[in-house]
Amino acid sequence: MINPQLGGICMSAKTLLELPEEFELYRPIIEETMKPVVFIDADARKTTLFQSKFAGDPYFPLSMDYPKNASGKPLKLLAQINFVEFPKHLSNFPEEGILQFYIDGYDDVLGMDFDNGQNQEGFRVIFHDTVIHDEAQLIQDFSFLEKEDEEIYFPVEREMALSFKTGFEPLSIDDFRANEIYSNILTSIEDNETLEDAFYDAMTGDGLKIGGYPFFTQEDPRAYGDYTDSTILLLQVDSVGDDILWGDCGVGNFFITEEELKNKDFSNVLYNWDCH
Repeated sequence: MINPQLGGICMSAKTLLELPEEFELYRPIIEETMKPVVFIDADARKTTLFQSKFAGDPYFPLSMDYPKNASGKPLKLLAQINFVEFPKHLSNFPEEGILQFYIDGYDDVLGMDFDNGQNQEGFRVIFHDTVIHDEAQLIQDFSFLEKEDEEIYFPVEREMALSFKTGFEPLSIDDFRANEIYSNILTSIEDNETLEDAFYDAMTGDGLKIGGYPFFTQEDPRAYGDYTDSTILLLQVDSVGDDILWGDCGVGNFFITEEELKNKDFSNVLYNWDCH
């Protein structure tokens, strides 16, 4: 069964979704929102130019212009996904090619535009649909990316190799559609702080992942403006210990519309990060 508002998949197997006993009554509502997700494991180690990673040196052909901010300073690789390594679990995602996310380490808001989250002047999402395997045709000297005094900070402390595992998850409580979809549940527990806390904990949506539903420390930017069609979570990079830190334990998210993803058009990706 598909929820028309979410495009989610209702999975009847109870083993797919663990719920506190108090919310078993609402299982049908929650399960109807279930969507596939790919969880990311990140391990701090050296990678090749082609591997999926956080930070480190990107795959980048010499024939292309390296992404820069408005002042001409180079953006830094936040994440690289090589779809040859990626499980075939999410609809409309590429089956090959390399997708990259760059952000501005010289900007105190890391390239995010508060007025237009799709303005890629301070960040860039680049998709290499054809991968060149001859390293002689790739940038190999990235000394121009070495940290300079004016660089503020970067959320990923060190290069990390990525691996992936598949799953399903319900609509997170932070998603802009949650108040409507979960309205009956929220109304029924609004006077019980213990149950409220338990529900929010169960529906948190945090972690490192692609697909599924997002987590925010503040609020969903898609609730405002023209972003409500950006329903696909293209990437979520959450704070993890000392290795990944967005401000005060925040989270970074990238969203895309279903149609843009089908067309492999990453020019209007919505970028947001927030922290406590």
